[in-house]
Amino acid sequence: MAQSLPHRLSEGPSWLAAPEEVRPFLGALLQAAGCGVALLDRELRPLWVNAALAALSGLEPRAHLGRPLAELWPQVAQALSPLLARALAGEDVAEAPLRGVLAPSAGERHLRVGLSPALHGGALAGVALWVRDETERVLEEQRLRARESHMRSLADVACDGHFLHDNGIVLDANRAVTQLLGYSTPSELIGRHLADYVAPEFRSQVGLVLSRGLETPYEVVVLRRDGTRLPIEVLGRFVTWEGRQVRLAAVWDLSGRKAAEERTAHTEQFRNQLLGVVNTELRGPLQAIQQGTRSLQHLDGLQEPQRTLVGQVAQAARRMERMLHELMDFTRARLAGGLVLRPEPAVLDAVLAHVVEERRRQHPQRTLLVETEGDLRGHWDTSRLAQLADHLLGTVLHQGPVDAPVALRLAGTVGGVTLCVHSHGLKVAAEEHASLFEPFRRERAAPPEGLGLGLYLARQIATAHGGKLAVESCTQGGVRFIAWLPRETAR
Repeated sequence: MAQSLPHRLSEGPSWLAAPEEVRPFLGALLQAAGCGVALLDRELRPLWVNAALAALSGLEPRAHLGRPLAELWPQVAQALSPLLARALAGEDVAEAPLRGVLAPSAGERHLRVGLSPALHGGALAGVALWVRDETERVLEEQRLRARESHMRSLADVACDGHFLHDNGIVLDANRAVTQLLGYSTPSELIGRHLADYVAPEFRSQVGLVLSRGLETPYEVVVLRRDGTRLPIEVLGRFVTWEGRQVRLAAVWDLSGRKAAEERTAHTEQFRNQLLGVVNTELRGPLQAIQQGTRSLQHLDGLQEPQRTLVGQVAQAARRMERMLHELMDFTRARLAGGLVLRPEPAVLDAVLAHVVEERRRQHPQRTLLVETEGDLRGHWDTSRLAQLADHLLGTVLHQGPVDAPVALRLAGTVGGVTLCVHSHGLKVAAEEHASLFEPFRRERAAPPEGLGLGLYLARQIATAHGGKLAVESCTQGGVRFIAWLPRETAR
């Protein structure tokens, strides 16, 4: 029966040198799980191996005794040989990495090996060998590096640049962000604090983001190497880098977008100013034309061709007046942030009655139906709601077929009143619904009444009252515009 190591060692003087009470602990240490231990003689043959090393080898402990290492572990013996030679020369070898196969069934392992010479009376008695299996740790590090590489590849294609930092100190940066800041190599950024690159007025904001660990995108202005300012968007996330938690920051260059927004803003401002000037300058001449045509229409002695001509001029003047009103409303909505309302108590069907009659006179061949239901009282700007209804009726009457009836329905509910204009013959594709309310939209199917601002202004009026205006295609055919208006307009 094989003797235990403590029993075998107790036969020699070195074991006798250890106090009796320590010997159980030495035995427990040698048998500790997780660390393989072997005691080798001067010919480097195992005298004893613990259970952990036997498990790594795939052999019973007694199967190791007295056998050469080249026979026990043929695939690591060559790599282990120089380390053993150093131990035989009296050197302690600590934590040397070794890669190979101890047990064929277990495959290649990543090992950490330590060797110490065992001396007895000043002479070499053998070598103590320690082996730790680090395969799982090494593989996990490889997986982390692979994920890090994959993450960097994704960041390279998903943003204009990225960098890693720890509490604001740059740890690493890709070449794209380096060039974005006007530097030549990433090493010029590494080790410096982010505050060195951020414009002074944005440093407190960046400090707040760092202190709170926020993971939401934010805009900031940075200073390039030549001192020029560059607007960027930054999004940070916590990632694992070299075994610790750091921040990965993705960067997007906003200079192109900001320049486009500025050009658009200048263009919009110029257009609004131009519309305001046109509206102001044309109003005077138009009023003169209208006064002149009214005077001519009241003169006696005009022949029928002359009266027809004067009527046509008067009609054209009214159309021009309508366009100017639309331009003025459009300019007010854009420059003042919305239309100004003057709400007063009103009943909606009474407000819209004259609008319906006017449209019937203009389109005597069309069928125009009106339905009312419920309480139609509220506080509204009556002239604006008349304008809203007129724009909706004008749109469906001009764009729909002549033989298709048009229905205007008013329905009072608890919270407000719904105004619905339904054209049974008008058809609009669902993907075009949103664009119907864009300004200056002119249809090709029929000559427009104005400048293409009718539906845009109608929605602005509904919004100004705290309501909303939408369009939908009906399953039974046709299109309907639905305006919902609260009874009390927010002032």
